[in-house]
Amino acid sequence: MAVGRCVSHLVSILGLVASRPTTPTFSHTGQVLARAVTFQFALDPNVQQNVLLAKCAGARRFTVNHHRARVKTNLDARSDEREAHSESGESPEPSTPSLSWSAFSFINEFNAWKNGEADDSPLNEDGSCGLVWRHELPHDVFECASVDAARALENFFASRRGERSGTPVGFPRFQAKGKVTPSFRLRNRATPGKAPSSQPIRFTDPSHLRLSKFGPVKVFGSSRKVRRMIDGGRFHVYSATLTQRAGRWTVSLTGVAAELHQAERSRSNRHAVPVGVDRGIISLCVAADANGVPFESFEGVKTLKQAHASLKAANQALARTTPGSKGRQRAKSRLATRHRKVANTRRHLVHLASKALVDRCQVLAIEDLNVAGMVRNRRLARSISDAAMGELFRQILYKARWHGVEVRVVDRFFPSSKTCSGCGEIRNDLDLSTRTYVCGACGLAIDRDLNAAINLARWRPKEPSAVTLLALTPALLLSTA
Repeated sequence: MAVGRCVSHLVSILGLVASRPTTPTFSHTGQVLARAVTFQFALDPNVQQNVLLAKCAGARRFTVNHHRARVKTNLDARSDEREAHSESGESPEPSTPSLSWSAFSFINEFNAWKNGEADDSPLNEDGSCGLVWRHELPHDVFECASVDAARALENFFASRRGERSGTPVGFPRFQAKGKVTPSFRLRNRATPGKAPSSQPIRFTDPSHLRLSKFGPVKVFGSSRKVRRMIDGGRFHVYSATLTQRAGRWTVSLTGVAAELHQAERSRSNRHAVPVGVDRGIISLCVAADANGVPFESFEGVKTLKQAHASLKAANQALARTTPGSKGRQRAKSRLATRHRKVANTRRHLVHLASKALVDRCQVLAIEDLNVAGMVRNRRLARSISDAAMGELFRQILYKARWHGVEVRVVDRFFPSSKTCSGCGEIRNDLDLSTRTYVCGACGLAIDRDLNAAINLARWRPKEPSAVTLLALTPALLLSTA
């Protein structure tokens, strides 16, 4: 897989759109599509398409800000009325009606507003109402942006009520140009079962992807795998998300695909003994089986450390430019390009390691680390972020589902590094600087990461339900995709 100019690797879409049907989806060839996947390509648009891409990204920001402003105004008015009623002793219920924050209500409201059918629609110089430029862009841009705005508000109030796990989510911020990543989404608007040639989003030839209002857009890299899957009825595209990072537009084709071949899901040459995977900073991960045999060690990801000098020079060059000048724009582009290369290289190395583990092992045991909490350590934050611990865990999870591999998620409080793999003695005085584990009871001297991997492979849950059998839950991807 090429890194940098061509971005065509396969990625997971856990946590994207959670509105897909749970019933089986069938293609035009009769195949069952139940595996959620995304293919990502770098684009090479022409001048007119570049302008249209920028307009679509701006239209998405405009739509999200429109809904945010309406909800903010309504909440402020109702809050002021409650305060006024409480001071006067009247009923605390405000007279201003509350707004509906569902995706359908947002779509209907904005369509009426931009088409000039609402009372508060914008008035143009020629006397017409509505947005005069609305027909220049795909209408999916406005509707998908309305869905995103509704989801952001839903996450905020769910977090406020304590119904959403994880970091608390604040009220959606105003999306200013230059402060947010330009992005928008287009739906395929084609039900599974129709021929690929009749779908709005399709490949017209090996190097061009057709999008609504854009026409054929040139893509980098080989699209043979995706085209063969679409033509054979093994992949159906739900939507295309276009994003600009570091001056380059990429498209992510999200959809559902057929399960991998049975021979791929039940390989007889896989390692039958459970294999433990210990993630670290010096090494990307160290794998060993439950018998104490080292399985494989993958070199640590040090892309950020290696590019530190060039990133420092790019940051200094940016600091010397004048705000708002063309030179500052070029300096920002050079800095973003270097960061993009670091991220692509890191992701490529993690893909290689996760694919090798899933292909060669039948049972994997990996520890559930609190990576977000570990990053708070300011002395290790850069190294932990560069090690891509969370990304490796994520890739192993979704690739294991595809290949029928069982993944055992070990409790994060299990002392894998402090436990002797020879006699089971726990050494509580072990610090991060000690790279060789020496047991005081049996005298075993072993690499720290290898010792932890062996202990992870031997871990067994107290209850059978604590084992995550990812190979038996193919519908989980569909419910979260």
